[in-house]
Amino acid sequence: EYLEKAHRQLEQCKQEKEEGKKYLEELQTQLAVKTTQVTLFEEDFQAERNSRAEAVGKMDDVRKEYETKIEEMRKEYTGIKDKFENIEELLLLKQQQFHEHLETIDQQHKD
Repeated sequence: EYLEKAHRQLEQCKQEKEEGKKYLEELQTQLAVKTTQVTLFEEDFQAERNSRAEAVGKMDDVRKEYETKIEEMRKEYTGIKDKFENIEELLLLKQQQFHEHLETIDQQHKD
């Protein structure tokens, strides 16, 4: 029964690890998409700024609007990146806890 419990815990940890990996992959994809969006948006902004250089009065309003949007997109990007890093840390912690648990089981088994 004790080994069965340890085996179930091992399987649960493996499943959580796989789910964590899938979630990490999803976050990596979201991060890549946001990175591309930010880059394209910044390029569009630069092109727009260049084409409107003659309209100095309007340009200030446009610049403020784009800077606000870029900042919002950067915050989203940072949020996804932070989630990604937190998940990585959580997976490492789970892995460490699992190994510690196995060591405890081994020690108890020896005793």
